[in-house]
Amino acid sequence: MRINPASAVDWGAEIRRFRRLRAIKQVTLAEMLGVDQATVSRWEGNRQAPDLGMQRRLRALMQGAGARDEALVRHWVENAVGDTALIDARRTLVCGSATFLARHGIDVPTPAELSTIGMFSEELDRAWWYAVERGLFEGEVASVTVIGRLNLLSGDGSLASRSTWVPIALSSGEVLCRLDTVILGDSDPLGSISNTIQLVTMAELGG
Repeated sequence: MRINPASAVDWGAEIRRFRRLRAIKQVTLAEMLGVDQATVSRWEGNRQAPDLGMQRRLRALMQGAGARDEALVRHWVENAVGDTALIDARRTLVCGSATFLARHGIDVPTPAELSTIGMFSEELDRAWWYAVERGLFEGEVASVTVIGRLNLLSGDGSLASRSTWVPIALSSGEVLCRLDTVILGDSDPLGSISNTIQLVTMAELGG
């Protein structure tokens, strides 16, 4: 029997994953493809498969603009005004804002394969693995906000901080995590709160 390779693709799962990573609703994707929301719903439920022409459009959409998208993400992070970093699932630093690099005593250009694991105190490390288990890199999590002690990579101690972690899906399929951090002063009432985490799922956003 002749098998069509395209039939091996689980389009329902692929489309759901793409929407969650890009944080878009069915109706938005439908408008991008020129179909109605009911059609997207049937695809995701595997009640109907996209035709060959639509499969090509979906693949092109999922691949995005390639290196251009990734360069734009780096630009956003490197030119952020605040304390911002982009890391991968292994917590290796991809890039950081000038404020982030200066705070942690990191040279420019950023050394290759620089791990940020040391930046995570015990409480932040617990929050990280909690978020990973909930699907931080699988398109299930929209954002994580955590309050706790942040270790400086320079080794010069730790600071009370509030960080928001947001997954960023690249066109290659890799998912990175953007960290936006605010350092809490001694006078800040949040500075005395530790091990506080707020996780928002894509399901809560209706995605």
